[in-house]
Amino acid sequence: MALEIEHEGGIIPVVEGVSSGKAPMRTVVAACVGAGVAHLGTSTMPFQVGALMDGLGLSASAAGTFGFFEVGALSLSMLLVSPFIHRLTPARVAFTGALICLLAHVGLYFAPNILPLLYLIAAIAGAGYGLVFAAMVSGVAASGNADRVYAIANGGALVVIVALMAALPFASARFGALGPFLGIAILLGITMPAYAGFRNPPRAPAHQPQISFKQKGVLPLLAIWSAFSFGTGAVWSFAERIGHGLNVDAETIGIVLSASTFCGILGTGVAAAFSGRIARIPALLLGFGATACACLLLGFATGIVTFGLGVLMYWIFYMFLYSYLLGSAAALDPNGRIGTAGGGCERMGFALGAPLGGLLIEHFSFGAVGILGAVACVGLLPFCLPALRAAFKSNDLRKA
Repeated sequence: MALEIEHEGGIIPVVEGVSSGKAPMRTVVAACVGAGVAHLGTSTMPFQVGALMDGLGLSASAAGTFGFFEVGALSLSMLLVSPFIHRLTPARVAFTGALICLLAHVGLYFAPNILPLLYLIAAIAGAGYGLVFAAMVSGVAASGNADRVYAIANGGALVVIVALMAALPFASARFGALGPFLGIAILLGITMPAYAGFRNPPRAPAHQPQISFKQKGVLPLLAIWSAFSFGTGAVWSFAERIGHGLNVDAETIGIVLSASTFCGILGTGVAAAFSGRIARIPALLLGFGATACACLLLGFATGIVTFGLGVLMYWIFYMFLYSYLLGSAAALDPNGRIGTAGGGCERMGFALGAPLGGLLIEHFSFGAVGILGAVACVGLLPFCLPALRAAFKSNDLRKA
């Protein structure tokens, strides 16, 4: 069974071992699992932080620093591997990354309360997640319609993440306060065989030039991608606090946040349905603009209705836009190097946005964080989208 796909604006140049017109279902499944695992560390961070505080007695600041090491290492590993990811086999990279993560989380379950050791293991786990993320981006980039496959993969990733998050409390009950680490390790082991779906790695011809930040469209794409993640990271990190400030009870906040995360599948579904039917620039404009509105709704929420609407809009358009950002990177480089670098920049932006959001909340208000998120989403668009449009047009002409 295969997913029929076409590429807008022309045919992607055929690279060794990659079909330009079809994405096998095993590749789609591998991409869904890879995308889910790649975001597992950040999505389960509240559970990891809670486990460290309850199980090892870490302070909030120490547990937060643990999260920074994990997310920072994820970002750094993607940036380091991006120049040569096209020369590696995605299945092997994903399997290696997942194995590193698995061993790291088992280590965290048994590790003593020695902060330097915990931070080192967190960095090792983050590097493993980064390798899985890089493999997913590279394994999908050369598909005939990367926009659509990325959208499907992101939707499948939400299913993986939601299923795991539902199982982690049972891991805590069965294995103790540090049980979430063992639960994550078990899921990593169960899902590893799926990476065999990345059977045909994209390989660049020997004469293909190296991707450079000077290449047309690369810096504008990375700039808007990083700024978007920076702003949304500042807002989303404190979504629970925003609801608490509105006197919404904790159970309702949990239901709203969990349900809205799952509703992100709607955003990926729309991206998949309209991939190839609308141009990338209008799609990017819609995604950035709607996400900015969601940030403002959250920052200036006055009750459960505006809070819920803001959270719902955030996830729908975040996932919609994320698919098109990955697809845009693939349009500039079908070997996955730009997409890998973009994913690294995105995670780093998210990691840096959260601390600044905390400072704004302490010294100003939730509204200030909402404004920061909105400005970060749209502030660079007038400067970057024209250059990105020209790069897409130039790429399409070369493919014609």
